[in-house]
Formats: sequence, C-alpha cells, structure tokens
Amino acid sequence: MARPLRSWTSMQFGLSYISSILKADGHETKLVVLGSNTRSSHNERILNTHMDEFSPDLVGFTAVASQYPFIEQIAGILKCRWPDKYLVIGGVHATLNPSEVIRGSFDAVCIGEGEYPMLELCRQLESGAVPHGIANLWIKSRDGRIERNAPRPFFQDVDSLPFPDRAIWTPWVNEQLGAEVAVLLGRGCPYGCTYCCNHALKKVASGKYVRFRSPGNIIDEVAFLHATHPTQSKVYFEVESIALNKDWLIEFCNQLEVLNDTIDRSISYGCNFRISPQAMDEEIFFALRRANFTRINIGLESGSERIRREVLKRDYSNKDFLNVTIMARKVGLKISVFNMIGLPEETFSDHMETVSLNRQCQPDNHYTGIFFPYPGTELYDLCIRKNLIVLPIDNRLERSQPVIELPLFTRSQIRRAYTLFNYRIYKGFRPFWWILMQTVMTKIRGSVAIYSLFRRVVQWPGMNLLRERLART
Repeated sequence: MARPLRSWTSMQFGLSYISSILKADGHETKLVVLGSNTRSSHNERILNTHMDEFSPDLVGFTAVASQYPFIEQIAGILKCRWPDKYLVIGGVHATLNPSEVIRGSFDAVCIGEGEYPMLELCRQLESGAVPHGIANLWIKSRDGRIERNAPRPFFQDVDSLPFPDRAIWTPWVNEQLGAEVAVLLGRGCPYGCTYCCNHALKKVASGKYVRFRSPGNIIDEVAFLHATHPTQSKVYFEVESIALNKDWLIEFCNQLEVLNDTIDRSISYGCNFRISPQAMDEEIFFALRRANFTRINIGLESGSERIRREVLKRDYSNKDFLNVTIMARKVGLKISVFNMIGLPEETFSDHMETVSLNRQCQPDNHYTGIFFPYPGTELYDLCIRKNLIVLPIDNRLERSQPVIELPLFTRSQIRRAYTLFNYRIYKGFRPFWWILMQTVMTKIRGSVAIYSLFRRVVQWPGMNLLRERLART
C-alpha cells in the first residue's frame, strides 16, 4: 500500500491528541488516510479493508472547508454500508458550520476542542447508552432531532495532555520517523488576520484562547522523541508565533540549550516567526541560535503595505520585514517566506511589490500560493459581498489556481504570476537550471490533469522500491 503522506510534519495534531486521550482510557484507535485526488475505487478498497479488520464502533472525521465535500461523501458511503457505526466529525469546518454539517451523514458534530468530548462519547457508547448531554457536541437522534449542547470553556491545562499519538500515523507516512517531526507549542492565536479563522474560533467558547505549554513540558516531549528515535535530527515547533512572550521564549531556549548538551546527536529546530514590535529584538534571535534553531518561517503574505494593512490586518512595514530578515541572517538563521498571490483588492503592481521584497531578502525557501477564500474567514465574507468568487470552485488544486475574479489583476495574470514567481525573485541569484525546474514543478501543481497523474506516480507502490534502488547506486 502506498503511503500518501511525504513527511511527518503532515501529521494532524487534533486527531493525534484525541487518540492519545482515548488510548490512555483503554480504548483502541486506528487511523485511515484517504485522498480526494485518489481514485474513488482505491479509497473504497482501503476503507473496506480497515472497516472489516478493525470493526470500530465509532468513526471520527476531520476536515477543512476544501476537504469537506470529499469527507461528506466518504461518510455517506460508511453510513450506507455500516449503518450501525456511529459517525462524528470535528475540525475547523465543522466547528464554524455545524448547522450545515449536521445535515450530512454524521450522528454528531464536535464544535471546538475534541479530546474530552470524544472521551465522554466513547464512554457512553461503550456503556450502551444513547449519546446525550456532552458539552461541545451537537447530537442527532434517530428521528432527526438535534441536541445542541453548549460548548465547554477552552481547555487551559495543556501540559496535562498526553503527548500526541504518532504511532497511528506510521503506516501512512513515507518518511522514517527520525527526519523532521513537528511538536505543538500551544493553542490559539491573538492576531486577527482576515484570511485566517482564528477570529471566529476564539468566539466558540469562553476562557483564554491563546495557551502555551510550559517550556519543561515541551522539553520532555523532545527528549522523549529523541529517546524513542535516536536518529531524530530536526524538530519543527508548531505555533502561530514563537515570540509572543519574550520571557517564556528565553526560558524555553535556555532549557533547549541544556537538553542539547545532554544528547549524543544534534537536533536542529525551526518555527514560525510573526513580525511584531515585541519580536523585533536581537536578544531573541541570539537566544534562538544558541538553542540550535537553524530556520524560521516568516509570513510576509504581500509586499504591499496597503494590502497588508487594509485587506489582511497585518500591521507592519516593509522595513520591519527586512529588519527581521537581517537580524535572523546575522545569527545564521535560514529564512522561509509565506506569500499569497491574487488577494482581494490586489493589483499586478501590488504583486510586484511582493516580488521586489522577496528579491531583496532572497529567502532560502518560500511557500507561495494563490489566494483561496476559506469559509469562516473575513476575506471569504468580503469575496461573497463583492461577488468575486467564480463558481464552481475546484477544491483539488486549492492555492494553485485562482478562484476569484479581480478587476485589476486578472485570473490569467495571477496564473502567470504564480508560474513565474521563482524566476522573478531568484533571477540572477540562483542557477537557471534550478529556476527552470522549480517553474516546471509550479506549472504541474497548477494543472488538475497533470497533477493528478503526478500524484499517482508518486504514490505508486513501486516508487518506494525505485527510490531505494537509486539510493544504493
């Protein structure tokens, strides 16, 4: 069986923490990863195999908006073939659109954090009870009535959670656990970027939304990963921004230094870095480097200050961005930059400011995509109000094809800008053959037919054998 996930950084934390909580309570869990770009017959074969072998009483799903139509289809197949199985869905899309989702084939919808609602649900099902009264869950009865239970406050004691279950992902990840792995530092984000749903998620429940684990708790997880996988060489710390609290970050870096001195193999670290007044501090960068951070991801999104300020609600200057890249490079950190093309209100001239800023800082890597309007975000609502979305939307290539129509930045211009982005930012700085290769790969990602064929080749079971033979030559 082909393994559809290329890297351990693709692991989803919500499912992993839920699995750990359930296993700690004596329940058995198993993960199935299906792909919307995979042939339906292949997905159904995998589904049938695992349902027959594992025979679960409860099947849980998660999905973002672009994945939801596919997940709803899979749930329909499950409910038709195994009508006695209890189906529950959670995740961002379900949380923000419960009234829509509960109309599907699901027996319950989890709104917000799912660890303890799922634990209560499993206990009720195990006892033979009809699920009821579980905070965070909308529960559908056999006659179609909906029990809308109130949300519980955001879970505060995040240190008390067991480490996420990585074992369930092993059959699905092509990479050996020992290359790069992600560790979650906390939950929630204080910022209100309009392309993100955090502004809506923080209204789902009461209590403090932004919560960080203690430095010691995170160090324990890194040490555990190293002890169980001694070849572990890279850790990526997942959080919206690592520099929200300077005192916390300095203490975390100090404890990482101590850990690094006690292990027999060097581990390098990476993280997201949000540009903000408190983050523009050279002491922070020196602390990161001493702790063996080697790379940071910075969200530029647009090189136009007008677009960032008025459209994205990201209030920092281009000078701030360049100063952060200078401070990072001064201590030897590599830089990756996030960019978006084709944002609402954007013009071609705005896009060329993004190109210009990337050319000035010459990122070691970049993650650039075409803007995709996700339901639940302010920008999605803006697109609806201004009638910008071109229907129907093909979710198979989100962020690789434009789905909105702008008056001053046409869809054909956006496609061309996406294809030529590497050429424009690296021309004169990197070899032409490298730029050409990256441009071709971008073109492949932008074509539904070619990309689907490319995915099938990559996921072909014989591809792993071919890689191994090439590695031995």
